[in-house]
Amino acid sequence: MSFYTEEKERSHRFVLALRMGFPIFLLSIASIFILFLQPTVTITSLIFLVFILFAIAIYFLFFLINQSTYEAITDSITHTFSIEYFTKLFYRWSARHTVTIVMITIKNLTTINEKYGIKNGDVVLIETAKQINEFCASKEIKKLPICRYKGGDFIVMFMDEKERTIPLIELFLAKYQENSINEMEIRLSAVLLDTTHVKHFNEVLTRLFELQYASIDKKTVTDDDKIIPAELEQSVLDALIYQRYSIATQNVSCEKNSMAEITVKLTDKEGRLIHQSRFIPLLNRLGKMREYESSFLEIVVKIAAQSSDTYVLSLSAVMLRNGLFFQHALEVLQRYPEAKNKIIILFEEKEYSPQIKRFKEQIAQYRAVGYKIALDKYGGNHVTMMYLKEFHVDFVRFDTLYTRHILEEKYQNILYGLNITAHLCGAVTWISMIEDAQGDAVAKKLKINCRQGNYHGKITLKEEE
Repeated sequence: MSFYTEEKERSHRFVLALRMGFPIFLLSIASIFILFLQPTVTITSLIFLVFILFAIAIYFLFFLINQSTYEAITDSITHTFSIEYFTKLFYRWSARHTVTIVMITIKNLTTINEKYGIKNGDVVLIETAKQINEFCASKEIKKLPICRYKGGDFIVMFMDEKERTIPLIELFLAKYQENSINEMEIRLSAVLLDTTHVKHFNEVLTRLFELQYASIDKKTVTDDDKIIPAELEQSVLDALIYQRYSIATQNVSCEKNSMAEITVKLTDKEGRLIHQSRFIPLLNRLGKMREYESSFLEIVVKIAAQSSDTYVLSLSAVMLRNGLFFQHALEVLQRYPEAKNKIIILFEEKEYSPQIKRFKEQIAQYRAVGYKIALDKYGGNHVTMMYLKEFHVDFVRFDTLYTRHILEEKYQNILYGLNITAHLCGAVTWISMIEDAQGDAVAKKLKINCRQGNYHGKITLKEEE
């Protein structure tokens, strides 16, 4: 079966061969014609002409062969389009129609390379490209531009809107999401968006990677945001400058003291919420994350200074390790000493910090100046478990996976063991998303110290309290 990328590669090579041969052919015809127009033609002049033409031909061939290396339109391993050619094709197609861009990722390619070797990793890449091509060919999609962007990320372009592409991608994932190639387990994921609101290819790629990161928890494959990227960026920056925040709290029922978790979202000038899944990646890219989290911390400290309650806020582990952020955190507490020991900083991290000794010292510094520290996703994130044995922390919050299955005996057994472990490490335990009396009763029976969820109080805006 012939695929679109292979057809384009063959046609490109044919045109390149014509570019190599045609100038030499024309030069040869012109030279012979001029030679025979002369009154006298000698064998010597003919041999000299042939020698000159041969030298020029050799030069042309080597020059164009060298030039062809810079004009390759396909990847050498998978024979899918190069990113440069795919980008040109994107602008050509999107100028005429709305196109949908899909990023299909081999999630465990790194593990495959480490376990089975890079050659087998290349086999997986080749076979995955074939699976994408063959599946779309079976759906009578004849022109399928596909590009291997980097690592195990393939970018595929459909000349259609995303609403009509989503069912196709869902069918593809249903068939290939977890499959085997040469007895190697392969795990695929996919995210997509169309060019209705995003027009530039770099913006498309950026948004696809944001969706890929968000899909880890939300299991979504598409982008439902209808904000144009340039407008979103301006709205986020304006909200940060003018401190347009929407502050919400949710009560946490504890044995000894009253707690509330605070969340902050940005709002645009019309008062519409900008979700964290959109503005957090943007702030990271613009280098404004420290400014946002510093402002967030200061808001919570001010609220805590005027209340007898303890407040919880979620911050990034990267920011906690930032020396400038720590200096700001110290200065804020010095300005509002009434907030000491009433602020709980909650964080989680996907990867274990390589500078664990220094991070341990930094966590101790936060606790020494008057902050309390909490670890999130306990029991679900192995890094949280590792940090629990490294740090002195005040709280640990269970992964919501356990709340969803809290009525099941096996999950209760695991919760019981994790709860005892946390208590032995000196931490107060905390579980969220408690929605009914039955779940709350189980949490009490397991001796979990703090419980949070709609059963104990819904999320309310601060101005509505």
